[in-house]
Amino acid sequence: MKKTVLLLLSCLMTLSAMGQTASDEDYYLADYLVDEWTQAFSAEGRQQWKPEVTARVKLGIYSGVETLTGGVRVDSKRTLGLMLGHGTNFIDAVPGSVHHLETAAYMRRYVHLGKRDIFALYSDVFMGAAWVYKVTGGIAWTNPETGVEEKRALIPQKPGDVHFMVGWEPGIRVRIYRNFHIFLGPTISNTFLGAHLGLGI
Repeated sequence: MKKTVLLLLSCLMTLSAMGQTASDEDYYLADYLVDEWTQAFSAEGRQQWKPEVTARVKLGIYSGVETLTGGVRVDSKRTLGLMLGHGTNFIDAVPGSVHHLETAAYMRRYVHLGKRDIFALYSDVFMGAAWVYKVTGGIAWTNPETGVEEKRALIPQKPGDVHFMVGWEPGIRVRIYRNFHIFLGPTISNTFLGAHLGLGI
């Protein structure tokens, strides 16, 4: 009986120590992340900020988007900025198309591969809105009552509609000359699914 009690006490002490270790690790990780941001936005950190601009083309199934991003690289790992875009969704069945403008805020995170900084993995997370400004297309038909040819719109969207937009763009960045880079990867969002290719400085 004593051996059983001792064994149970030993297990409880081990589990308690493991829980304490995990809690300490979580605390240190959170503290480290806060320190990173604090350092980036300190007076010394702001002196290291650099502008970063990218232009990208995104292609999906019957859809395409051109975007321009402008931001501040707050340190070697992160960039914060704004994204502007123009997109077109083609609807083959109508046929027709929906044209929209995009605005979003984004954060880019880098994982550098090697000391020469030629290759890096990146992850863009963005959130914003898409404004529909033009809808074209429809099926031409003749109204039997008036004899006038009309267009029946089969596209549910209309000019003035606004759609919430959130997405993720992971990929690989390759430095080709000085500070010129190529960006390549998938684009996954609630409004678009495809791939992107871009150039950045």
